[in-house]
Amino acid sequence: MPRGAQDVPEEPAGRIAVQPVGPFGAGEWPEVPLKADERAPVLITAGVWLVFLVVPLVAMVTGDAPLGTKVLGCAGLAAFVAVYMGHFIWPWPWRTLPHWVNTAAVTAVLLLCVLATIPAGGLNSFNFLPFTLAIWIFPHRLRVGLPVSVALSVAWVVVALSVDAGGSRFWLVVPTVMALVIMLALRLAMEREESSRVLGEELALSRQRERVGRDVHDVLGHSLTVITLKTELARRLVDADPEQAKAELDEVLELSRQSLAEVRTTVGGLHVPDLGAQLASARTALQAAGIAFDLPEASSVAGFRPERRELFAWCLREAITNVIRHSGAAHCTVTITADRLTVADDGTGLSESASPGNGLSGMRHRVTTAGGTLSLGRTVQDQIRPGTTLEVQW
Repeated sequence: MPRGAQDVPEEPAGRIAVQPVGPFGAGEWPEVPLKADERAPVLITAGVWLVFLVVPLVAMVTGDAPLGTKVLGCAGLAAFVAVYMGHFIWPWPWRTLPHWVNTAAVTAVLLLCVLATIPAGGLNSFNFLPFTLAIWIFPHRLRVGLPVSVALSVAWVVVALSVDAGGSRFWLVVPTVMALVIMLALRLAMEREESSRVLGEELALSRQRERVGRDVHDVLGHSLTVITLKTELARRLVDADPEQAKAELDEVLELSRQSLAEVRTTVGGLHVPDLGAQLASARTALQAAGIAFDLPEASSVAGFRPERRELFAWCLREAITNVIRHSGAAHCTVTITADRLTVADDGTGLSESASPGNGLSGMRHRVTTAGGTLSLGRTVQDQIRPGTTLEVQW
């Protein structure tokens, strides 16, 4: 059945957030349109089950229904497949509406497609039910998908029992129940697999922290011991041999610099800035610099993916630093959505002759490595103070 995905808490209109779970975990997905290289796996895993629609297709083509009815049925089946597959590529056709409203609208369209197949397909149209269940069970959180899918199944069974089909009623009801049970079992297995994956990552991170803790202890233990000894020696030599004391202090300074570099190298890989904390830090820094600002609340980004929060936090930190140091701006505006970070100011703008510094080059490298894009431009055109707009899209 179709791939599971990220767990997405409900957000204000226009904003979609995602909690930190993996691509096969439970929940709503995706919060942004899938990239081209991500669509094929989804289409394959969701589309392989369409083989079961061969039954109603054959029934419509080989049945005794009029030609116009057959054409209508085949068109309904084709539309069903297109809407169903499209929904797994992008289940948020109306981003200002909640996910369940989007899926309810898609379900209504699918049911209209099914109605178009009934005149030519008859009872074989019941084969469409598992697909309507799938778009609720897999892309949604279970607390949403489970009651809706059960309600759909009950309604489908009631319709099946009301059909005067004689002994065929068994083959209308039992497959419906089996489809529901099988898909729920698959979904629960996905959740269990995701929980195991997250637990494994947490265990690996704990081990890494322990290793780095030992490394830092060894680095600082040795360095601080040497620094202590040399400082004591320099203290004794201050009066007797000032030049030697100065030389000892120079060595202490060099050793402290080396130790600091070693500690940064050791712990640098573990330092992950938090986007919410970085927004608070940006607010404090802009206030101290006397720059007016518009910043989103930290709560609005709390549900973003961990890797997206980390990337945007790094970029926001460097961007705000540049605004304060170089822009001469009086106002700064920051906007953050699920796939975009924008920092705009009303400062002096970009200098055509200036080359990007280490901070901007490092930010661009970080964004490119993550698979995103970074762009710089003027906030407004043809003004003495055009300002600068930095945009990171991922």
